[in-house]
Amino acid sequence: MEEFREKILKFLSLGESVQIVAPPGFGKSRFGRSLSGLLLDTNLLQTPDDLMIAVKSSPQQKIIIIDSLDRILNENYKPFFSYLKGLRDAHKYQLAYVFLTDKLINTQYLNILNDLYQLISEHVEHIPTLKEKEYDTFAFSPTKLQLKEITNLTGGIPALVKICMLAMRDKIPLEPEKNIKLKAQLEEMVSISFSEPAYSNSKLVTDYLKNRQTRQLTASEQRMLDLLLNHKNEIVNKEVICKEVYPDVKNYEGISDHSIDQLVHRLREKVKDKYEILTIRGRGIRLTATPS
Repeated sequence: MEEFREKILKFLSLGESVQIVAPPGFGKSRFGRSLSGLLLDTNLLQTPDDLMIAVKSSPQQKIIIIDSLDRILNENYKPFFSYLKGLRDAHKYQLAYVFLTDKLINTQYLNILNDLYQLISEHVEHIPTLKEKEYDTFAFSPTKLQLKEITNLTGGIPALVKICMLAMRDKIPLEPEKNIKLKAQLEEMVSISFSEPAYSNSKLVTDYLKNRQTRQLTASEQRMLDLLLNHKNEIVNKEVICKEVYPDVKNYEGISDHSIDQLVHRLREKVKDKYEILTIRGRGIRLTATPS
């Protein structure tokens, strides 16, 4: 991981920006904080004005880190994105951006990002999984056999390595239904990016996905499935989804595209043997029967 960090720091020292892609579990927020720049947490700074004020009021003008860019990819943030591009143009080779993302930001967002996309795509790097020698053994010193088991269970995914270490130390079962922390971490990971290639190297993740398929649908998943079945082979837009799937919500503006994407991901995984659920960008969701 230190080698990866040095690589990123070299780009930044040249005033070049980097998009760092890392699904949940890879510690991208912690990595961002280690870069010692101005960290803009989009969980805390939730409006374009909040972000703009944070940048303007900070003395940090060398490295600006946005965690996570995925959460603000909508039309409301276009002025902020234009501001970032203008700021970089005014401080070329002196100011660099780090864009932390769950998934690769590609040209489908070009109409929102406009010229800032040039910087977002300047360098694209993926946070690597941990090697055994990089495991934090401060709280627990595993045997060689335990190290091998941890690697098999986690695939070197940082968050899972830490949970496994603590579970072994405290003699807590590594079963999601008996380990609340493990279950919460796995659910976050597979809900946002269950198809992440690195997850296939973790027995904890692959077993969880297999068991997850057999679980009953949640209330919101069932409403979504019923809605899509009633409009089979048709594209159902966000307005209809909000009305039918979230009947208790009065202000639909509070339902983000990200929330709907997560719901669709979970439902798609559970019903993939029977149905194919497609996301039609900018239009909505469509369900069809899985070809036999």
